[in-house]
Amino acid sequence: MTATSFDGSLDFMAKELGPAGRVVIFFQGRRVPADITVYRIPVKDRAYVRVTAAEPADARWMDAFEVLSVEGRPLGNGLVLYPSPPGPQDVKLPRRKELLERLSKGETEMILALAEVRGISGLRAENVMEFSRLGRARVAELARELEAGGKIRILSFSPLSFVLQDSLDFLRRRVAAFLAQYQKKHPTQPGVPFEKIEKRFAIAPNILHLAIRTLAKEGRVSLAGGQAALVNFRTPLSPADEKILADMESLFLQGEFGQVSLDEIRRTFRLSPGKLQRLLAVLMERKKIVEGRDGFILHSRWLDEVVEKIRAPGRRELTVAEFKAMTGLSRKYAIPLLELLDEMGVTRRMGAVRVILK
Repeated sequence: MTATSFDGSLDFMAKELGPAGRVVIFFQGRRVPADITVYRIPVKDRAYVRVTAAEPADARWMDAFEVLSVEGRPLGNGLVLYPSPPGPQDVKLPRRKELLERLSKGETEMILALAEVRGISGLRAENVMEFSRLGRARVAELARELEAGGKIRILSFSPLSFVLQDSLDFLRRRVAAFLAQYQKKHPTQPGVPFEKIEKRFAIAPNILHLAIRTLAKEGRVSLAGGQAALVNFRTPLSPADEKILADMESLFLQGEFGQVSLDEIRRTFRLSPGKLQRLLAVLMERKKIVEGRDGFILHSRWLDEVVEKIRAPGRRELTVAEFKAMTGLSRKYAIPLLELLDEMGVTRRMGAVRVILK
Protein backbone atom coordinates (compact mmCIF):
# COMPACT_ATOMS: atom_id res chain seq x y z
CA MET A 1 0.00 0.00 0.00
CA THR A 2 1.89 3.03 -1.29
CA ALA A 3 1.48 5.96 1.09
CA THR A 4 3.28 9.03 2.38
CA SER A 5 1.85 8.71 5.90
CA PHE A 6 0.97 5.96 8.33
CA ASP A 7 0.14 5.46 12.00
CA GLY A 8 2.60 3.42 13.97
CA SER A 9 4.26 2.84 17.31
CA LEU A 10 7.74 3.70 18.57
CA ASP A 11 9.68 1.65 21.11
CA PHE A 12 10.98 4.81 22.80
CA MET A 13 9.39 7.77 24.49
CA ALA A 14 8.26 10.73 22.40
CA LYS A 15 10.39 13.22 24.40
CA GLU A 16 13.48 11.84 22.67
CA LEU A 17 12.32 13.19 19.32
CA GLY A 18 13.88 16.37 18.01
CA PRO A 19 12.20 19.76 17.63
CA ALA A 20 8.91 19.66 15.70
CA GLY A 21 9.28 15.88 15.40
CA ARG A 22 11.52 16.05 12.35
CA VAL A 23 13.48 12.85 11.85
CA VAL A 24 14.86 10.49 9.26
CA ILE A 25 13.40 7.02 8.96
CA PHE A 26 15.36 4.10 7.59
CA PHE A 27 12.71 2.11 5.78
CA GLN A 28 13.06 -0.65 3.17
CA GLY A 29 16.74 0.14 2.63
CA ARG A 30 16.21 3.87 2.18
CA ARG A 31 16.70 6.93 4.35
CA VAL A 32 13.69 9.20 4.04
CA PRO A 33 13.10 12.53 5.82
CA ALA A 34 9.87 12.48 7.79
CA ASP A 35 7.81 14.35 10.33
CA ILE A 36 6.43 12.54 13.36
CA THR A 37 3.33 13.75 15.18
CA VAL A 38 2.83 12.15 18.58
CA TYR A 39 -0.71 11.19 19.59
CA ARG A 40 -1.51 12.19 23.14
CA ILE A 41 -2.19 8.61 24.17
CA PRO A 42 -0.66 7.56 27.50
CA VAL A 43 1.31 4.35 26.92
CA LYS A 44 4.32 3.13 28.90
CA ASP A 45 7.69 2.70 27.17
CA ARG A 46 6.41 3.58 23.67
CA ALA A 47 4.45 6.13 21.71
CA TYR A 48 1.70 6.06 19.12
CA VAL A 49 2.53 8.41 16.26
CA ARG A 50 1.61 9.65 12.80
CA VAL A 51 4.59 9.41 10.43
CA THR A 52 4.53 11.63 7.34
CA ALA A 53 7.37 10.76 4.97
CA ALA A 54 8.81 13.05 2.30
CA GLU A 55 8.50 10.24 -0.26
CA PRO A 56 5.84 7.58 -0.89
CA ALA A 57 6.63 4.14 0.51
CA ASP A 58 5.06 0.69 0.29
CA ALA A 59 4.09 0.65 3.97
CA ARG A 60 2.20 -2.39 5.26
CA TRP A 61 0.98 -3.46 8.68
CA MET A 62 3.82 -4.54 10.99
CA ASP A 63 6.60 -3.32 8.70
CA ALA A 64 9.59 -2.26 10.81
CA PHE A 65 11.53 0.96 10.43
CA GLU A 66 14.35 2.71 12.25
CA VAL A 67 14.14 6.29 13.50
CA LEU A 68 17.17 8.55 13.30
CA SER A 69 17.68 12.17 14.30
CA VAL A 70 18.20 14.69 11.53
CA GLU A 71 21.92 14.42 12.34
CA GLY A 72 21.82 10.64 11.90
CA ARG A 73 21.82 9.62 15.57
CA PRO A 74 19.78 6.42 16.19
CA LEU A 75 16.69 7.10 18.33
CA GLY A 76 14.92 3.75 18.25
CA ASN A 77 12.64 1.56 16.19
CA GLY A 78 9.06 1.66 15.06
CA LEU A 79 6.31 -0.50 13.55
CA VAL A 80 3.75 0.42 10.92
CA LEU A 81 0.29 -0.23 12.36
CA TYR A 82 -2.14 1.58 10.07
CA PRO A 83 -1.07 2.35 6.47
CA SER A 84 -2.90 5.35 4.92
CA PRO A 85 -4.88 6.02 8.11
CA PRO A 86 -7.97 8.24 8.36
CA GLY A 87 -7.39 11.86 9.33
CA PRO A 88 -7.79 13.29 12.83
CA GLN A 89 -11.18 14.74 11.88
CA ASP A 90 -12.45 11.29 10.83
CA VAL A 91 -11.38 9.24 13.84
CA LYS A 92 -11.27 10.82 17.28
CA LEU A 93 -8.40 10.15 19.66
CA PRO A 94 -10.10 7.56 21.97
CA ARG A 95 -11.22 5.51 18.96
CA ARG A 96 -7.79 5.81 17.32
CA LYS A 97 -6.14 4.62 20.55
CA GLU A 98 -8.39 1.56 20.58
CA LEU A 99 -7.62 0.77 16.93
CA LEU A 100 -3.87 1.15 17.31
CA GLU A 101 -3.81 -1.01 20.44
CA ARG A 102 -5.72 -3.76 18.63
CA LEU A 103 -3.54 -3.49 15.53
CA SER A 104 -0.45 -4.02 17.69
CA LYS A 105 -1.70 -7.37 19.06
CA GLY A 106 -1.24 -9.70 16.08
CA GLU A 107 -2.94 -11.08 12.99
CA THR A 108 -6.27 -12.06 14.51
CA GLU A 109 -6.87 -8.71 16.18
CA MET A 110 -5.73 -6.92 13.03
CA ILE A 111 -8.39 -8.67 10.93
CA LEU A 112 -11.09 -8.06 13.56
CA ALA A 113 -10.13 -4.38 13.76
CA LEU A 114 -10.33 -3.99 9.97
CA ALA A 115 -13.67 -5.80 9.88
CA GLU A 116 -14.97 -3.49 12.60
CA VAL A 117 -13.87 -0.43 10.61
CA ARG A 118 -15.69 -1.75 7.54
CA GLY A 119 -18.82 -2.43 9.59
CA ILE A 120 -21.83 -3.89 7.76
CA SER A 121 -20.10 -3.32 4.41
CA GLY A 122 -18.00 -6.42 5.07
CA LEU A 123 -14.32 -7.14 4.41
CA ARG A 124 -12.66 -8.90 1.48
CA ALA A 125 -9.45 -10.92 1.53
CA GLU A 126 -7.96 -8.36 -0.88
CA ASN A 127 -8.51 -5.62 1.69
CA VAL A 128 -6.45 -7.55 4.25
CA MET A 129 -3.74 -8.39 1.70
CA GLU A 130 -3.41 -4.73 0.66
CA PHE A 131 -3.23 -3.66 4.31
CA SER A 132 -0.71 -6.30 5.39
CA ARG A 133 1.75 -8.74 3.84
CA LEU A 134 -0.37 -11.80 4.61
CA GLY A 135 -0.94 -14.19 1.73
CA ARG A 136 -4.36 -15.34 0.54
CA ALA A 137 -3.99 -18.79 2.14
CA ARG A 138 -3.14 -17.30 5.54
CA VAL A 139 -6.07 -14.87 5.38
CA ALA A 140 -8.42 -17.77 4.55
CA GLU A 141 -7.02 -19.82 7.45
CA LEU A 142 -7.53 -16.96 9.90
CA ALA A 143 -11.05 -16.32 8.58
CA ARG A 144 -12.03 -19.96 9.17
CA GLU A 145 -10.64 -19.84 12.71
CA LEU A 146 -12.50 -16.62 13.47
CA GLU A 147 -15.77 -17.99 12.12
CA ALA A 148 -15.35 -21.15 14.20
CA GLY A 149 -14.92 -18.89 17.23
CA GLY A 150 -18.11 -16.95 16.44
CA LYS A 151 -16.26 -13.70 15.67
CA ILE A 152 -17.10 -13.35 11.96
CA ARG A 153 -19.44 -14.80 9.35
CA ILE A 154 -17.92 -15.83 6.03
CA LEU A 155 -20.08 -14.55 3.17
CA SER A 156 -18.29 -16.33 0.32
CA PHE A 157 -15.09 -18.29 -0.24
CA SER A 158 -14.45 -17.35 -3.86
CA PRO A 159 -13.73 -14.51 -3.57
CA LEU A 160 -13.27 -14.67 0.20
CA SER A 161 -15.34 -12.07 2.04
CA PHE A 162 -16.72 -11.88 5.57
CA VAL A 163 -18.42 -9.60 8.06
CA LEU A 164 -17.94 -9.10 11.78
CA GLN A 165 -20.56 -11.01 13.79
CA ASP A 166 -21.18 -7.94 15.96
CA SER A 167 -21.86 -5.88 12.82
CA LEU A 168 -24.25 -8.54 11.56
CA ASP A 169 -26.06 -8.57 14.92
CA PHE A 170 -26.34 -4.77 14.75
CA LEU A 171 -27.79 -5.02 11.23
CA ARG A 172 -30.31 -7.65 12.36
CA ARG A 173 -31.54 -5.34 15.11
CA ARG A 174 -31.91 -2.48 12.63
CA VAL A 175 -33.77 -4.69 10.13
CA ALA A 176 -36.15 -5.94 12.84
CA ALA A 177 -36.81 -2.36 13.96
CA PHE A 178 -37.50 -1.31 10.36
CA LEU A 179 -39.92 -4.21 9.85
CA ALA A 180 -41.79 -3.27 13.04
CA GLN A 181 -42.00 0.38 11.98
CA TYR A 182 -43.20 -0.51 8.48
CA GLN A 183 -45.79 -3.02 9.68
CA LYS A 184 -47.13 -0.52 12.19
CA LYS A 185 -47.67 2.01 9.40
CA HIS A 186 -49.08 -0.61 6.99
CA PRO A 187 -50.98 -3.04 9.25
CA THR A 188 -53.06 -4.57 6.44
CA GLN A 189 -50.02 -5.64 4.40
CA PRO A 190 -48.70 -9.17 5.00
CA GLY A 191 -45.08 -8.03 5.17
CA VAL A 192 -42.37 -5.77 3.80
CA PRO A 193 -41.22 -6.36 0.19
CA PHE A 194 -37.53 -7.17 -0.13
CA GLU A 195 -36.99 -4.27 -2.52
CA LYS A 196 -38.14 -1.82 0.17
CA ILE A 197 -35.73 -3.37 2.67
CA GLU A 198 -32.88 -3.17 0.14
CA LYS A 199 -33.72 0.47 -0.57
CA ARG A 200 -33.69 1.27 3.15
CA PHE A 201 -30.31 -0.44 3.74
CA ALA A 202 -27.91 0.53 0.98
CA ILE A 203 -25.44 -2.32 1.56
CA ALA A 204 -24.37 -5.44 -0.29
CA PRO A 205 -27.46 -7.64 -0.88
CA ASN A 206 -25.67 -10.81 0.30
CA ILE A 207 -25.02 -9.25 3.73
CA LEU A 208 -28.56 -7.89 4.03
CA HIS A 209 -30.14 -11.19 2.98
CA LEU A 210 -27.91 -13.06 5.44
CA ALA A 211 -29.24 -10.86 8.25
CA ILE A 212 -32.84 -11.50 7.12
CA ARG A 213 -32.28 -15.27 6.78
CA THR A 214 -30.72 -15.36 10.24
CA LEU A 215 -33.80 -13.62 11.69
CA ALA A 216 -35.97 -16.20 9.92
CA LYS A 217 -33.87 -19.10 11.24
CA GLU A 218 -34.33 -17.72 14.75
CA GLY A 219 -38.10 -17.76 14.24
CA ARG A 220 -38.39 -13.97 14.51
CA VAL A 221 -39.23 -13.30 10.86
CA SER A 222 -41.35 -15.15 8.30
CA LEU A 223 -40.42 -15.12 4.60
CA ALA A 224 -42.99 -15.60 1.86
CA GLY A 225 -43.74 -14.16 -1.55
CA GLY A 226 -40.67 -11.94 -1.64
CA GLN A 227 -41.63 -10.33 1.65
CA ALA A 228 -40.43 -10.40 5.26
CA ALA A 229 -42.63 -9.96 8.33
CA LEU A 230 -42.04 -10.06 12.07
CA VAL A 231 -43.64 -13.23 13.41
CA ASN A 232 -44.61 -11.82 16.80
CA PHE A 233 -45.59 -8.35 15.60
CA ARG A 234 -48.84 -7.16 17.13
CA THR A 235 -50.53 -4.02 15.93
CA PRO A 236 -51.65 -1.95 18.92
CA LEU A 237 -55.45 -1.71 19.04
CA SER A 238 -57.76 0.74 20.75
CA PRO A 239 -60.35 -0.48 23.29
CA ALA A 240 -63.04 0.14 20.64
CA ASP A 241 -61.15 -2.09 18.16
CA GLU A 242 -60.81 -4.83 20.79
CA LYS A 243 -64.59 -4.70 21.34
CA ILE A 244 -65.21 -5.08 17.60
CA LEU A 245 -62.78 -8.01 17.51
CA ALA A 246 -64.63 -9.78 20.30
CA ASP A 247 -67.98 -9.26 18.54
CA MET A 248 -66.56 -10.45 15.22
CA GLU A 249 -65.18 -13.58 16.83
CA SER A 250 -68.57 -14.24 18.41
CA LEU A 251 -70.24 -14.02 14.99
CA PHE A 252 -67.79 -16.53 13.51
CA LEU A 253 -68.27 -18.84 16.47
CA GLN A 254 -72.09 -18.72 16.35
CA GLY A 255 -72.49 -18.85 12.58
CA GLU A 256 -72.34 -22.10 10.69
CA PHE A 257 -69.57 -22.76 8.25
CA GLY A 258 -69.64 -20.36 5.29
CA GLN A 259 -72.72 -18.45 6.43
CA VAL A 260 -70.97 -15.35 7.80
CA SER A 261 -70.09 -13.05 4.90
CA LEU A 262 -67.42 -10.38 5.08
CA ASP A 263 -69.81 -7.85 3.54
CA GLU A 264 -72.23 -8.52 6.37
CA ILE A 265 -69.49 -7.98 8.98
CA ARG A 266 -68.31 -4.78 7.30
CA ARG A 267 -71.83 -3.35 7.26
CA THR A 268 -72.59 -4.46 10.82
CA PHE A 269 -69.52 -2.77 12.29
CA ARG A 270 -69.27 0.04 9.70
CA LEU A 271 -65.73 -0.86 8.73
CA SER A 272 -63.74 0.28 5.73
CA PRO A 273 -62.31 -2.57 3.59
CA GLY A 274 -58.82 -1.79 4.92
CA LYS A 275 -59.95 -1.78 8.55
CA LEU A 276 -61.81 -5.07 8.04
CA GLN A 277 -58.69 -6.75 6.61
CA ARG A 278 -56.62 -5.39 9.48
CA LEU A 279 -58.95 -6.83 12.12
CA LEU A 280 -59.21 -10.17 10.29
CA ALA A 281 -55.41 -10.32 10.23
CA VAL A 282 -55.34 -9.79 14.00
CA LEU A 283 -57.88 -12.60 14.56
CA MET A 284 -55.74 -14.92 12.42
CA GLU A 285 -52.57 -13.87 14.28
CA ARG A 286 -54.33 -14.74 17.53
CA LYS A 287 -55.36 -18.09 16.00
CA LYS A 288 -59.04 -17.36 16.54
CA ILE A 289 -60.06 -17.89 12.91
CA VAL A 290 -58.72 -19.79 9.90
CA GLU A 291 -59.00 -18.70 6.29
CA GLY A 292 -59.28 -21.34 3.59
CA ARG A 293 -57.86 -21.24 0.08
CA ASP A 294 -61.12 -19.96 -1.47
CA GLY A 295 -61.52 -17.17 1.07
CA PHE A 296 -63.97 -18.91 3.42
CA ILE A 297 -63.44 -18.23 7.12
CA LEU A 298 -64.29 -20.35 10.12
CA HIS A 299 -63.61 -20.21 13.81
CA SER A 300 -60.65 -22.25 15.05
CA ARG A 301 -62.81 -23.98 17.66
CA TRP A 302 -65.17 -25.16 14.91
CA LEU A 303 -62.19 -26.52 12.95
CA ASP A 304 -60.84 -28.30 16.05
CA GLU A 305 -64.20 -30.05 16.48
CA VAL A 306 -64.14 -31.21 12.85
CA VAL A 307 -60.61 -32.57 13.24
CA GLU A 308 -61.64 -34.41 16.44
CA LYS A 309 -64.55 -36.09 14.63
CA ILE A 310 -62.36 -37.13 11.71
CA ARG A 311 -59.75 -38.65 14.00
CA ALA A 312 -62.28 -40.66 15.99
CA PRO A 313 -61.04 -44.15 16.94
CA GLY A 314 -61.39 -46.75 14.20
CA ARG A 315 -61.65 -44.28 11.32
CA ARG A 316 -58.86 -44.55 8.73
CA GLU A 317 -60.43 -43.24 5.53
CA LEU A 318 -63.01 -40.66 4.64
CA THR A 319 -65.08 -40.06 1.51
CA VAL A 320 -66.58 -36.72 0.50
CA ALA A 321 -70.08 -38.11 1.16
CA GLU A 322 -69.09 -39.24 4.66
CA PHE A 323 -67.54 -35.85 5.35
CA LYS A 324 -70.70 -34.05 4.18
CA ALA A 325 -72.86 -36.22 6.44
CA MET A 326 -70.49 -35.69 9.37
CA THR A 327 -70.45 -31.90 9.08
CA GLY A 328 -73.81 -31.16 7.48
CA LEU A 329 -72.07 -29.14 4.78
CA SER A 330 -72.95 -28.96 1.11
CA ARG A 331 -70.35 -29.99 -1.45
CA LYS A 332 -69.69 -26.26 -2.09
CA TYR A 333 -68.21 -25.92 1.39
CA ALA A 334 -67.10 -29.51 2.06
CA ILE A 335 -64.52 -29.63 -0.74
CA PRO A 336 -62.66 -26.41 0.26
CA LEU A 337 -62.61 -27.55 3.88
CA LEU A 338 -61.22 -30.96 2.92
CA GLU A 339 -58.51 -29.21 0.89
CA LEU A 340 -57.67 -27.11 3.95
CA LEU A 341 -57.41 -30.28 6.05
CA ASP A 342 -55.07 -31.73 3.41
CA GLU A 343 -52.86 -28.62 3.72
CA MET A 344 -52.89 -28.95 7.51
CA GLY A 345 -51.72 -32.56 7.34
CA VAL A 346 -54.93 -33.94 8.88
CA THR A 347 -55.84 -35.85 5.70
CA ARG A 348 -54.20 -36.87 2.45
CA ARG A 349 -56.12 -37.38 -0.77
CA MET A 350 -55.76 -40.87 -2.27
CA GLY A 351 -58.03 -41.07 -5.31
CA ALA A 352 -61.68 -40.81 -4.28
CA VAL A 353 -60.96 -41.03 -0.52
CA ARG A 354 -58.94 -39.19 2.10
CA VAL A 355 -56.51 -41.11 4.26
CA ILE A 356 -56.70 -39.86 7.84
CA LEU A 357 -53.28 -39.00 9.24
CA LYS A 358 -52.79 -39.32 12.97
